[in-house]
Amino acid sequence: MRPMAIDISRRVLLKAALISTAPALWGCQSTQGAKKAAKQPALIGGAKTAQQTYSVVVADQFGSPIYQLPLPSRGHGIAVSRQKQQAVVFSRRPGNYFLVIDYINGQILQYQPSSANRYFYGHGAFSADGKWLYVSEGVSDSSQGVVGVYDVSSDYKKVDEYSGFGVGPHELKVLSDGSLVVAVGGIKTVGRKPVNIDTMQPNLSYLSQTGQLIESVQLSNQQLSIRHLSSSQEIVIFAQQYVGKEQESSLPLLAGHSFGESVFEFKATEEEWSRFDNYIGSIVADEQYVLATSPRGNCYGIWSVKTHELVELAMLPDACGAAVIGNQFSISSGGGKVVVENVVDSRRAFASNIVWDNHWVHV
Repeated sequence: MRPMAIDISRRVLLKAALISTAPALWGCQSTQGAKKAAKQPALIGGAKTAQQTYSVVVADQFGSPIYQLPLPSRGHGIAVSRQKQQAVVFSRRPGNYFLVIDYINGQILQYQPSSANRYFYGHGAFSADGKWLYVSEGVSDSSQGVVGVYDVSSDYKKVDEYSGFGVGPHELKVLSDGSLVVAVGGIKTVGRKPVNIDTMQPNLSYLSQTGQLIESVQLSNQQLSIRHLSSSQEIVIFAQQYVGKEQESSLPLLAGHSFGESVFEFKATEEEWSRFDNYIGSIVADEQYVLATSPRGNCYGIWSVKTHELVELAMLPDACGAAVIGNQFSISSGGGKVVVENVVDSRRAFASNIVWDNHWVHV
């Protein structure tokens, strides 16, 4: 069991993290001995180079690369099928491909282009049995949301589309009952440029296994675009980005929802929320905690799932990718650093020599 921080120790920890007065926590450690025993695929994420080339990296639990495979263009999210030992890397919005890899042997298995008049939003998820791949997509001229359904056993042939839930879907997840939850950002774009900020309608949409819309949850602030998802104990946790024209820097960016109930917000002070610079890049949760990163804010925060209170806030330049392995969180940095975090107990940093980009997934 991880200890919960009381309010006084929480404030001390937040202050210490923000001014980085603990060099023992942040000095990059040698992992040579540990890596010899741990050189097994544990993390997959996107990466980039100074020459603006892109790759997908299969790494061990310390972020040390095992395989590095080239991508045609910048990648974003990754979906994993443990049944087939395959990972699917999605191109960044507006994406035109996904790539299937064997993460055990480090082989590229398939390049799948987007279908006519569709583009990829950068995320997808496998069904629990590994038979289907669900992919967030958009109609090219309208940004109307589509969930593409791909038959894994037929070389990822697209066999169906689900729609009717709104504009600009981003991440989606498969829930324990097989239904889908979709983070609908609400933004119509031309390329990557938003063109409907004043009229956008973000929502959290639940779809049945056959694509029927069974619940749509609206937000009170329509300029908080829902982007990323995680779940804990039947609670869907979603991260947002503020895209309004007014200068707002301290809006709550993390919220939760249980099917059929009301949305609740995770708590932080205005000063603490301002650290995130209106942007959360990734979230991941276990049974006790949820972690959210902000590459713009160069930080990450950890909240209690039970109390919704912020229990830790730490600096990390270009923090983005996040995964949970056992009772530890792993966080990637565009500066090449990997942080392994056991909430309140310990924080270790390792140099991976990889310029991590966007998301991580645990295999």
